[in-house]
Amino acid sequence: MEIKPFNKLPFIKFFQHDLEKIKMAFRLSDTIRIDVKNMRAAGDEVELSIKDFFKNKLYPRYHVCDGHIVDSNLKISPQYDLIISENSKNPVLFSLADKSELIYFEPVFSYAEIKRSFYSNDLLNKFSENVKRFNNELKRADLPPNFIETGNNGLLTEKPLTSLPLRNPILKFMFFINSSNLKFSILKKYLENEEASNLPNYIVLLDSGVIVNLNKSAYQAGKVIVNIYPQYEKEENFWAFIDMQEENNVLIYQYLLLLEHLNNTIVGTPEVLKYTNELFDFSISNIQKI
Repeated sequence: MEIKPFNKLPFIKFFQHDLEKIKMAFRLSDTIRIDVKNMRAAGDEVELSIKDFFKNKLYPRYHVCDGHIVDSNLKISPQYDLIISENSKNPVLFSLADKSELIYFEPVFSYAEIKRSFYSNDLLNKFSENVKRFNNELKRADLPPNFIETGNNGLLTEKPLTSLPLRNPILKFMFFINSSNLKFSILKKYLENEEASNLPNYIVLLDSGVIVNLNKSAYQAGKVIVNIYPQYEKEENFWAFIDMQEENNVLIYQYLLLLEHLNNTIVGTPEVLKYTNELFDFSISNIQKI
């Protein structure tokens, strides 16, 4: 009896529908931008399509929204087009009327900015400045590299479980639908001169490829090793553009980069009492014995 081999999964086809919805939103945004002359609405159309892509792919474990991140000192971030947090850890502090949300910092995995096009050469500069402010202003406790989550608590192992100095790094990225106006010479100069901690972990250019950080010695040996967290790399590295040939490939690859981060990261639970104490700041004069 002939034993038939298993079929090979046509993985790319499973993302085709998602890609078409994003491209439809992009085409509609062109109509809104040119004919209706509403730049904000055109941008929103694209942002919603990307946010819906991540929502559909990451539900139910992860909470996906746009909005602001708030730390226990009640410092608030700028508005981000995409925030991904741990759904089981009650990440939402407050939902606003425009459907954006205020998210506790502790359960946040990632934040991103979504743009329909690379319409200005200072977009990376502006994002980088916001990252710098975020790093300086918002605070949360680092989970050590030997931390294991057990229910609502955790325990420490003898040896670290990651080469990173913490288990809860933040992943930040930029997502562009169209990159036709991008000047690589300007982008290259900025990436090479700016501190890695202030840069996006990677940049998605849906119509062409992904900009990532690579290990230099591995590259010289003919291998490609992507540094998802260039700010923690000790070996020599460099920024590179990976030409993915097709939009479908880009959509899948950037999603897998994100999954790599989500699968290897542990985030904390918001200490609500800290937020409460900061919010109300009770003093002795407010308290009466009963």
